[in-house]
Amino acid sequence: MVSRASASPGSWASLRAGTVLRLGAALASIGALAVVGLALTAPCLRADEAVQKRFAEGLTFVYAPEDGALAEALWPTLIADREAIMARLELYPAGTLRVVLAPTLAAFREASLPGTPAEALGVYYPELNTILLRSPRTDPAGSWDIRGVARHELAHGVLHLALPVAIPRWLDEGLAILMADELSFLDDSQLTLLAYAGRLLPLRELIEGFPEGHGATSLAYAQAASLVRYLLARGGIEGIRRLLEAMAQGAPLSEAIHVTRGITEAELEREWQASLEGRFSVWSLVTTTSVLGGVGAPLAVWAAWRRRRVQRARLAEWAAEEARQAERLARLDHARQLAARREASQGPGSHTDPARLN
Repeated sequence: MVSRASASPGSWASLRAGTVLRLGAALASIGALAVVGLALTAPCLRADEAVQKRFAEGLTFVYAPEDGALAEALWPTLIADREAIMARLELYPAGTLRVVLAPTLAAFREASLPGTPAEALGVYYPELNTILLRSPRTDPAGSWDIRGVARHELAHGVLHLALPVAIPRWLDEGLAILMADELSFLDDSQLTLLAYAGRLLPLRELIEGFPEGHGATSLAYAQAASLVRYLLARGGIEGIRRLLEAMAQGAPLSEAIHVTRGITEAELEREWQASLEGRFSVWSLVTTTSVLGGVGAPLAVWAAWRRRRVQRARLAEWAAEEARQAERLARLDHARQLAARREASQGPGSHTDPARLN
C-alpha cells in the first residue's frame, strides 16, 4: 500500500505517535490525536503554526499552511476521486479516511510508521485509516502526479474500510493500480516472457506482502496489475464487483472466487499464466528486446531454452508416470489371471479379491 509520491502536514507527532501503534490498545486514541493534531511541538512545525483542515463526508484533509495553494487544488479532487472509486467498485463503506499532506521530507519520515520505504511518495495505514502523502515541494528537482498517488491510496482506503476480511496484497495493489489508471503497468511483454520461462512469482508469495528488492517488488506489482486486468477482461467490472461484494459479506478471497467464478485460486492463477504464455511469439520477443534494450535478446533466448528444458522435464515426468501406471495395470491383470485360475481349481462358489494378490 505504498505509492511513489506523497505529501503531509501538521499532525506529524500524532501520526508519528502511530509508532506507539505497537501497543495496540492505544490505537484508537492515537488516531484521534492525529486528527486533532495535538503534537504541534514536533520539530517539523512551529508550535505557533496552525494546522489546516478540511472536512467532507467520509474524508478529512490535514495540511500545513505552506501547502495551502496545493491543498486548495487537491481537496476537490480527493472528494471526486473517492466518490468515483466507490461508484466504480460499488463499495460505500462507513468510516472516515484521513489524508495528511506532509510539507517536508523530515515531516513525512517522522510521521511514517516503521517499514515505510524511504522512497515512498504516499502510503496508506489501515490501522489509522490514514493516507500520508509527501508534498511535491519536498523535492523541487522531482515531479510526480500527486493526484494519481492520492487516488491509488484512496482506493486502498475504500477497500479496507469496506471489506471485513483480509485482502491479499496482490488484489489490494492490483485494484489500486486499476483505480488510479497507472499506465506504466499496461505493458505485459516482460511478464509474458517470464511466464513462458516459468519465472513468475507464485501468488502464494504475494498474499501477506511483496518480496524485498527492487526487481522482485516491481515484478510483484506488475503481476498484481496484470492479474486484476485479467479478472476485468474475463468478467468485466461487474465480475470484480461481485467478487468484492462476496468479500464485503465476509467471504475470504478463495471462497469469493469459487462463488463468483466457480474455480479455485490455483485454477485462477493457472488460467492467468496460460493467458500470458499464450501471447508468447516472435513479436513478443521483438517488443521485449525493444523494452529491455540489449538485455532483451539474450533474455528471450534464455527463456526459450528454459521453456524447452521445462517441457522436456514435464515430458519425462509424464512418461515415467505412464510407465508406472502401465506396470500397475500389468500387475493387476496378472493378479486377476491368478485369481481366475484359483477359482477355477477350487470350484464354484469361491472368490478371491485380485487386489489381495497384487
